[in-house]
Amino acid sequence: MSHRQSWTIDFPSLATVFTVMGVALIAGASFGGILHATGQLESVAAVYRLDGLVNDWALVFVHSLVATVVFIATSARLSRGRYTPMPLAEVPRNVFLGACTGTAYGIVLWLGIVAYGVPLWLGFVTDLELSLPYRHLESFPAFLCFGAVLGAWYPLLRDTFGA
Repeated sequence: MSHRQSWTIDFPSLATVFTVMGVALIAGASFGGILHATGQLESVAAVYRLDGLVNDWALVFVHSLVATVVFIATSARLSRGRYTPMPLAEVPRNVFLGACTGTAYGIVLWLGIVAYGVPLWLGFVTDLELSLPYRHLESFPAFLCFGAVLGAWYPLLRDTFGA
């Protein structure tokens, strides 16, 4: 006798979609602003062999949207978890805990994308060899700020839109 579990797909509400889009725009603008201020914005599109300011900002916002979806989905999942530690369960409702968790998320993103992802990607696509881990410290503050802004604005916009 076999046991089958039914799967249900929960589509996000309109309020959740607005929350994700708003947080992604605000966090992406802070990330791109810091990269632009430090002269590192063109490196985003250069990874894809593109150039131009429009491509730079478009890629920043696309990447911001993807990272925001992952952060919010993980936070929402953890907030409903039975054995989730209380600080992680409160991230969707607390600005300070959201900012702290977002900062940690920014560090994880920097490690995964800049320190290891970009060198492996460029080694695969081009003949350019970068050391592992790649220490591109100019982008580190941008990732920290992205995570902190993402985590802090998520509870604020979640409450605003009623998600």
